[in-house]
Amino acid sequence: MVVAVGKVIRRRVSAGSKSDRDAVLLSTADGDYILRRRGGNPFRDAALDRWVGSTVRATGEIAGTTLIAEKIEPTDA
Repeated sequence: MVVAVGKVIRRRVSAGSKSDRDAVLLSTADGDYILRRRGGNPFRDAALDRWVGSTVRATGEIAGTTLIAEKIEPTDA
């Protein structure tokens, strides 16, 4: 398990591919990760939309450029 803290943003990813979309990302000091909830839809997840613009602490696993979160909580940062 990893714990990552950062700002949740929305940005276009995978431009020109079949996966081209506006995605929710976690922007951290170490880089940006596509943010997914374990068991959530990988392309559109309303539960993640509510975090856009917030600084959060996400606990989960990193798979390539994706952080698959088990838990997302607000932080004071």
